[in-house]
Amino acid sequence: MRCLIGFFGLPRSLHHTAGSVRARIYEPLRRAGFTTARVAHFNLPEIINNPRSGEFDILPAPPDGRLLDLDLCWTEPQMHASIAAQYDAARVYPDGFGDDYLSLANMCHQLRSLERLWSLLQLLGPTEADVVMLLRPDLLYLDSLQPARDLEPLLAGRADLIVPAWQSWGGLNDRFAFCSSRTARIYATRIQLFIDACQELGGMHAETFLKFVAACHGLRVGQTARRAVRVRANGQIAGNDHAMVATA
Repeated sequence: MRCLIGFFGLPRSLHHTAGSVRARIYEPLRRAGFTTARVAHFNLPEIINNPRSGEFDILPAPPDGRLLDLDLCWTEPQMHASIAAQYDAARVYPDGFGDDYLSLANMCHQLRSLERLWSLLQLLGPTEADVVMLLRPDLLYLDSLQPARDLEPLLAGRADLIVPAWQSWGGLNDRFAFCSSRTARIYATRIQLFIDACQELGGMHAETFLKFVAACHGLRVGQTARRAVRVRANGQIAGNDHAMVATA
């Protein structure tokens, strides 16, 4: 059995999170008999300045792929021009995050990173028999993966996509995903449906967008109770994730 693992987005806190990836993702897969290949696409802004997340004027360091034992790592400067079409399309509608579209821009950058990640995963020659995990690098994984339980719906052909069961906000949680290789392409390249979703949904929000994409492709969606909390560039846990840490 082979599991392809792809990381995407902003590697703001790798030194805080990489240990949990190794212990709670990599090691359970190894014990279950999976071979793994690990790739990443990271977007790197000149500065992290996000009042909503409590990050102010932080200079991000280039990510150290050795922390995640990556086979391939592609880091690109974060440029607004690369997401301008999607950003401008969503700005026509009310700001669902309430921070003058800053979180919208960050979401667009993350979706673009996902699309770039798919081009790396293709280099690994994904097959129908592979399981694909798409993970954010800034998450502290609280629960160890249990492959026999958490991946069984995929391996048995009963689900195409497995997402976290918590914080769905009326859609589907997009923190991380376990999926088939066909569904990994759909999940990772969903930015291609971004403008259509804005028009259909009357705005843009991450969880409702993922639900829209799953419905467009008729994906069978399962859920996992595995928990992961966001760690900011300053090492702090995101405010609305504190409850999960308290029960870990």
